[in-house]
Amino acid sequence: MSRFSFTARLIVMAAVTMTFVSAAHGQAIRTWVSGVGDDINPCSRTAPCKTWAGAISKTFINGEIDALDPGSYGTVTITKSITLEGTEGAGFGATTSSLVNGMTINIAVNANDPTRTVKLRNLSISGMGSSGSVGTRTGLNGINLTTNGAANLYLERVVITDFTQNGININATSNTNVNLNQVTVRRCPTGLKTTTTSGEVVVIVNNSHFGNNETIGIDAVANTRMGIKNSVVSHSVTGIRTSGSNSIINIDDAFVSYCTTALRASTGSTLNVSDTIIAQNSTGLDLNGGTINSFQGNSLFSNTTPGVFSSITLKT
Repeated sequence: MSRFSFTARLIVMAAVTMTFVSAAHGQAIRTWVSGVGDDINPCSRTAPCKTWAGAISKTFINGEIDALDPGSYGTVTITKSITLEGTEGAGFGATTSSLVNGMTINIAVNANDPTRTVKLRNLSISGMGSSGSVGTRTGLNGINLTTNGAANLYLERVVITDFTQNGININATSNTNVNLNQVTVRRCPTGLKTTTTSGEVVVIVNNSHFGNNETIGIDAVANTRMGIKNSVVSHSVTGIRTSGSNSIINIDDAFVSYCTTALRASTGSTLNVSDTIIAQNSTGLDLNGGTINSFQGNSLFSNTTPGVFSSITLKT
């Protein structure tokens, strides 16, 4: 092969590479935000953007946005697979008077985005704002997954607080997997709400805390399969409930306390409970047409009205 032919091939390969980069509109696999950044920047580590919304448009599918320092990085709508990684104390607040969600997730089915996966780590999401001169909750939902949403949503070391509707709202129209690990949701009317009109929402809650959510700590509305492990739900009107049919919640090694009703199961749904403490509630168990099964190791005490399990079974 002549030197000319070899050089020509290199030129062609370079042209193809440049065409691909141009097609991606200059997006990078990894970008950064900073409290002293600017959204006109390329969102590189040395020239970071100011907001999640500014960086997400410059980040390729399945890319990652990292926060370089603690800051308020604004609300964001996610329409592609992405990872948002905060640093210690980093986060953003839906603190606007226009009543918006902290984070909206709606990923359309797309051949270029087959995983449809969102990962949120080390974030603090607050709905506090102002009404005139009064500081109050103004945000709607901390995380609002709607329509197609995402096939997979992972929350790790996330704190969500002070929203007017739900801390986490999963309202899908297709199969969705949600994984919560070391998540805290507090001071929202409902901490976690899940439903889908088609398929199932499969939820794993591990080592998490739902406290002081005024109405409901965890609410599986319909078509939900949920596992709750090593977690605390407290100080709500209802701690954990199914409020629609065709939902199953498996609870193991949890603490449910200081609620008006600790556990409630609606018609056509089931709660399976093991190694869990249900204490100091007004009502421990409310069968409300559904089924609450006890597997060995539960402690039901110091509730004004304890209630009874539908069945008691030795764990195998």
